[in-house]
Amino acid sequence: METKLPINGTIQHPDLAEALRGENGTFFCQQGGQGYIVTAAEGFSIKSLRPVGRKIVEANVVLQATPEPWAITKISEDVLEFGALPQPSRQQRAA
Repeated sequence: METKLPINGTIQHPDLAEALRGENGTFFCQQGGQGYIVTAAEGFSIKSLRPVGRKIVEANVVLQATPEPWAITKISEDVLEFGALPQPSRQQRAA
């Protein structure tokens, strides 16, 4: 029987989709200095994935032979829906 991640619970896993299999909710996930808001729902290990912020680039970082694991934190039991990004009107583009 799989254990569901509690709200504010954090795990590390090398495979994001595998880690979210069987989960429902919204998660903040981070790998390689880039954060993402990820939703998981029944039938989808990853329903949506949105980058947030800018990637943090650290100087003098030694490249690893294997990718660093994902840090995954459950932030909501709700599966948040993200609509399409609003498109600027013609007047806004002309300005």
